[in-house]
Amino acid sequence: MTPPKHGRRAANTSPARPTPELRPGTARNGTASLRPAFSIIAMSFAAAMMVATSVPALAVTATDSEARASVYAPVEDTIDYAPQTVEVGSDGVMSQLAAEQYDVEAAPPPITSQVASVGNVQLIDTNAIVWPVQNPTKRSDGFGPRSAPCSGCSSSHDGVDFNPGNGTPVVSIADGVVVLATENGGGLGVNVEVQHNIGGELITSSYAHMQYGSIAVSVGQQVTAGQQLGLVGTTGQSTGPHLHLEMFGADGVRFDGFAWLSARVG
Repeated sequence: MTPPKHGRRAANTSPARPTPELRPGTARNGTASLRPAFSIIAMSFAAAMMVATSVPALAVTATDSEARASVYAPVEDTIDYAPQTVEVGSDGVMSQLAAEQYDVEAAPPPITSQVASVGNVQLIDTNAIVWPVQNPTKRSDGFGPRSAPCSGCSSSHDGVDFNPGNGTPVVSIADGVVVLATENGGGLGVNVEVQHNIGGELITSSYAHMQYGSIAVSVGQQVTAGQQLGLVGTTGQSTGPHLHLEMFGADGVRFDGFAWLSARVG
């Protein structure tokens, strides 16, 4: 039977081809199948970078099979020193030194002085003697009889007056112990007394008329020859700045300190 050739378009009489069934994720041209592989590679690379940057270097190399020295291990000292030797020629002569003889002398015993304000004072023998001021040649009055220079001043001078200048340092004539240090010494004004053991003899030196506030020592203090005691002043019964030095022995009798020092200093 022949189909009509007019009216509606004639139906296609050729059989229709079956459409192939597409699986999910599969493109017609086949490129879609590579996407999962790329994703896996990218994720693996990111994970490797994370491990490399977050794990400490010591942890990464902890599986190193080769033994390595620790950087914290102390280094052993392997330096060897060759022993030293001394060679003596055959012509060397050994000589024995002669034994020397010497005598041992015991130090003289200290002097024990009884001072009311201090108690027992142990004084060691000393032979170092110095002047009480730097320039002892400047003096105004010597020891002994004199014309009284002021009302209330003595006509029998018990000491020697040095005139080195106001404020000149006053020092101890020898090693000793301070037995008096006062700013209320009556006619002597600011006064310091030091006891000495000189050649086994008890000697006391007294430094008077010094400046107020200049005393540099205290009672019971040990001092050495040349140690500062105070400064030249004009306190007490004084007509001007000077150092009045008195010296006396265990009996308390004053003697000429200038003559005594002249014979011993130096």
